Amino acid sequence: MFTPISLNGRVTADIELQTSQNGTQYVQFHVAVNKGFGEHQHPNFYQCILFGKAAERIMHAGVKKGSGLFVTGDLDLVEYTRKADGTKGMIPKITVYDWNYLPSGKAKDDSSQEDAAAQDNTGFEELPCGENGLPYD
Repeated sequence: MFTPISLNGRVTADIELQTSQNGTQYVQFHVAVNKGFGEHQHPNFYQCILFGKAAERIMHAGVKKGSGLFVTGDLDLVEYTRKADGTKGMIPKITVYDWNYLPSGKAKDDSSQEDAAAQDNTGFEELPCGENGLPYD
């Protein structure tokens, strides 16, 4: 059954193109999504995977740690066993069908956003990560 999901978040680490045993190229990464407000705010992490041409596209676009993405795909909850103590856990996993950069809301320099968009052809800027290396502190 298809469980559609769309979310806005930040990539938590640089990504790399991988090849499966049957020769299919894929990219796997995590996206952090802020949830809650104020002192109750915390990130939720989603594992994302793209195959074939979609994987090549995201690599060619230069998506890396801290990149803000809008992701659309199919959500699954996957059970895993923790190596440390053998207990079971669940992780949300998204098979990504489409993605786009999120706008940063500010220009790369003191010029207007329109000038910045004309300069780099995208209008988007990489956003910084927090001190702990995650997109959200």
